Amino acid sequence: MPLCGGTKTVQRKLVLLEPTVFENYVHDIFIDNVHVELSLWDTAGQEEFDRLRSLSYDDTHAIMLCFSVDSPESLENVEAKWVGEIAENCPGVKLVLVALKCDLREAQGEEDGEAQNTEPKRPLIDYKQGLAVAEKIRALRYLECSAMKNRGVNEAFTEAARVALQVKNVKGEKQAGCCTIM
Repeated sequence: MPLCGGTKTVQRKLVLLEPTVFENYVHDIFIDNVHVELSLWDTAGQEEFDRLRSLSYDDTHAIMLCFSVDSPESLENVEAKWVGEIAENCPGVKLVLVALKCDLREAQGEEDGEAQNTEPKRPLIDYKQGLAVAEKIRALRYLECSAMKNRGVNEAFTEAARVALQVKNVKGEKQAGCCTIM
Protein backbone atom coordinates (compact mmCIF):
# COMPACT_ATOMS: atom_id res chain seq x y z
CA MET A 1 0.00 0.00 0.00
CA PRO A 2 1.49 3.40 -0.91
CA LEU A 3 2.23 5.82 1.89
CA CYS A 4 0.50 9.17 1.71
CA GLY A 5 2.36 11.48 4.09
CA GLY A 6 0.12 11.47 7.16
CA THR A 7 3.02 10.88 9.54
CA LYS A 8 4.92 13.80 8.01
CA THR A 9 1.89 16.03 8.58
CA VAL A 10 1.63 14.98 12.25
CA GLN A 11 5.38 15.49 12.63
CA ARG A 12 5.16 18.98 11.11
CA LYS A 13 2.48 19.87 13.64
CA LEU A 14 4.41 18.45 16.57
CA VAL A 15 7.99 19.03 15.33
CA LEU A 16 8.95 15.35 15.45
CA LEU A 17 11.31 13.51 13.16
CA GLU A 18 10.90 9.79 13.93
CA PRO A 19 9.14 7.33 11.58
CA THR A 20 6.23 5.50 13.17
CA VAL A 21 4.39 2.21 13.23
CA PHE A 22 2.03 3.12 16.07
CA GLU A 23 2.50 6.32 18.06
CA ASN A 24 0.40 8.46 20.36
CA TYR A 25 1.17 12.18 20.55
CA VAL A 26 -0.43 14.60 22.99
CA HIS A 27 -0.58 18.26 22.07
CA ASP A 28 -2.18 21.15 23.97
CA ILE A 29 -4.10 23.63 21.83
CA PHE A 30 -6.84 26.23 22.25
CA ILE A 31 -9.98 25.92 20.15
CA ASP A 32 -12.36 28.87 20.40
CA ASN A 33 -10.84 29.84 23.78
CA VAL A 34 -11.21 26.29 25.13
CA HIS A 35 -8.08 24.43 26.25
CA VAL A 36 -7.95 21.05 24.53
CA GLU A 37 -5.53 18.24 25.15
CA LEU A 38 -5.39 16.71 21.70
CA SER A 39 -4.44 13.04 21.67
CA LEU A 40 -3.26 12.05 18.19
CA TRP A 41 -2.92 8.40 17.28
CA ASP A 42 -0.73 7.92 14.24
CA THR A 43 -1.15 4.35 13.05
CA ALA A 44 0.53 2.37 10.31
CA GLY A 45 -1.67 1.76 7.30
CA GLN A 46 0.07 -1.39 6.11
CA GLU A 47 -1.93 -4.60 6.13
CA GLU A 48 0.42 -6.38 8.54
CA PHE A 49 -0.64 -3.90 11.26
CA ASP A 50 -4.42 -4.30 10.82
CA ARG A 51 -4.92 -6.26 14.06
CA LEU A 52 -2.75 -3.91 16.10
CA ARG A 53 -4.43 -0.82 14.63
CA SER A 54 -7.89 -2.06 15.60
CA LEU A 55 -6.88 -1.67 19.27
CA SER A 56 -6.53 2.08 18.86
CA TYR A 57 -10.15 2.86 17.96
CA ASP A 58 -11.58 2.90 21.51
CA ASP A 59 -12.78 6.31 22.74
CA THR A 60 -11.96 8.02 19.45
CA HIS A 61 -13.92 11.25 18.92
CA ALA A 62 -12.89 11.91 15.31
CA ILE A 63 -10.75 10.32 12.62
CA MET A 64 -8.60 12.22 10.14
CA LEU A 65 -8.44 10.18 6.96
CA CYS A 66 -5.48 11.33 4.89
CA PHE A 67 -4.61 10.79 1.26
CA SER A 68 -1.91 12.16 -0.99
CA VAL A 69 -2.84 14.23 -4.04
CA ASP A 70 -0.19 12.36 -6.05
CA SER A 71 -1.58 8.93 -5.15
CA PRO A 72 -5.01 8.04 -6.53
CA GLU A 73 -4.59 4.69 -4.75
CA SER A 74 -4.50 6.43 -1.37
CA LEU A 75 -7.81 8.18 -2.12
CA GLU A 76 -9.32 4.92 -3.38
CA ASN A 77 -8.22 3.26 -0.11
CA VAL A 78 -10.19 5.85 1.86
CA GLU A 79 -13.38 4.38 0.40
CA ALA A 80 -12.31 0.78 -0.23
CA LYS A 81 -10.47 0.09 3.03
CA TRP A 82 -10.60 2.78 5.69
CA VAL A 83 -14.29 3.68 5.79
CA GLY A 84 -15.23 0.00 6.18
CA GLU A 85 -12.61 -0.64 8.85
CA ILE A 86 -13.72 2.43 10.77
CA ALA A 87 -17.41 1.48 10.54
CA GLU A 88 -16.54 -1.98 11.88
CA ASN A 89 -14.32 -0.81 14.75
CA CYS A 90 -15.73 2.61 15.61
CA PRO A 91 -19.31 2.95 14.33
CA GLY A 92 -20.65 6.48 14.15
CA VAL A 93 -17.30 8.21 14.61
CA LYS A 94 -17.01 11.53 12.78
CA LEU A 95 -14.63 11.78 9.82
CA VAL A 96 -12.39 14.55 8.53
CA LEU A 97 -10.84 13.98 5.10
CA VAL A 98 -7.46 15.64 4.55
CA ALA A 99 -5.57 15.95 1.26
CA LEU A 100 -1.79 15.93 1.76
CA LYS A 101 1.11 17.13 -0.39
CA CYS A 102 -0.98 19.86 -2.01
CA ASP A 103 2.23 21.76 -2.79
CA LEU A 104 2.76 19.25 -5.61
CA ARG A 105 -0.02 20.95 -7.56
CA GLU A 106 2.00 24.19 -7.58
CA ALA A 107 5.15 22.32 -8.57
CA GLN A 108 3.30 20.62 -11.43
CA GLY A 109 2.00 23.99 -12.62
CA GLU A 110 5.54 25.36 -12.67
CA GLU A 111 6.78 22.34 -14.63
CA ASP A 112 3.97 22.76 -17.16
CA GLY A 113 5.36 26.21 -18.02
CA GLU A 114 8.83 24.76 -18.71
CA ALA A 115 9.97 22.61 -21.63
CA GLN A 116 7.80 19.53 -21.94
CA ASN A 117 9.30 16.28 -20.72
CA THR A 118 8.51 13.19 -22.80
CA GLU A 119 7.52 11.18 -19.70
CA PRO A 120 3.78 11.20 -19.02
CA LYS A 121 2.89 12.80 -15.68
CA ARG A 122 0.48 11.20 -13.27
CA PRO A 123 -2.49 13.49 -12.86
CA LEU A 124 -2.85 14.95 -9.39
CA ILE A 125 -6.09 14.70 -7.47
CA ASP A 126 -7.79 18.09 -7.56
CA TYR A 127 -9.93 19.81 -4.93
CA LYS A 128 -13.25 18.78 -6.52
CA GLN A 129 -12.26 15.10 -6.57
CA GLY A 130 -11.30 15.19 -2.89
CA LEU A 131 -14.47 17.06 -1.97
CA ALA A 132 -16.59 14.51 -3.87
CA VAL A 133 -15.10 11.65 -1.84
CA ALA A 134 -15.56 13.63 1.39
CA GLU A 135 -19.26 14.04 0.57
CA LYS A 136 -19.59 10.38 -0.40
CA ILE A 137 -18.10 9.13 2.88
CA ARG A 138 -20.02 11.79 4.84
CA ALA A 139 -16.93 13.47 6.24
CA LEU A 140 -17.81 16.56 8.25
CA ARG A 141 -14.84 18.46 6.85
CA TYR A 142 -12.61 18.34 3.79
CA LEU A 143 -9.27 20.10 4.15
CA GLU A 144 -6.06 20.35 2.17
CA CYS A 145 -2.54 20.91 3.45
CA SER A 146 1.17 20.72 2.73
CA ALA A 147 3.59 19.70 5.47
CA MET A 148 6.46 20.62 3.14
CA LYS A 149 5.25 24.24 2.83
CA ASN A 150 3.64 24.22 6.30
CA ARG A 151 0.35 25.30 4.72
CA GLY A 152 -2.99 24.26 6.15
CA VAL A 153 -1.46 21.90 8.72
CA ASN A 154 -2.59 23.82 11.81
CA GLU A 155 -6.00 24.37 10.23
CA ALA A 156 -6.44 20.64 9.60
CA PHE A 157 -5.76 19.78 13.24
CA THR A 158 -7.85 22.69 14.50
CA GLU A 159 -10.86 21.63 12.43
CA ALA A 160 -10.46 17.99 13.47
CA ALA A 161 -10.37 19.14 17.10
CA ARG A 162 -13.55 21.20 16.54
CA VAL A 163 -15.27 18.10 15.17
CA ALA A 164 -14.08 16.09 18.18
CA LEU A 165 -15.32 18.77 20.59
CA GLN A 166 -18.75 18.76 18.91
CA VAL A 167 -18.91 14.99 19.38
CA LYS A 168 -17.97 15.31 23.06
CA ASN A 169 -20.65 17.98 23.58
CA VAL A 170 -23.33 15.83 21.94
CA LYS A 171 -22.32 12.86 24.10
CA GLY A 172 -22.53 15.04 27.21
CA GLU A 173 -18.84 14.77 28.02
CA LYS A 174 -17.30 17.83 29.65
CA GLN A 175 -16.05 20.33 27.08
CA ALA A 176 -12.51 20.90 28.33
CA GLY A 177 -10.15 17.99 28.45
CA CYS A 178 -8.92 15.46 25.99
CA CYS A 179 -10.08 14.86 22.43
CA THR A 180 -8.83 11.75 20.70
CA ILE A 181 -8.19 12.03 16.99
CA MET A 182 -6.96 9.08 15.03
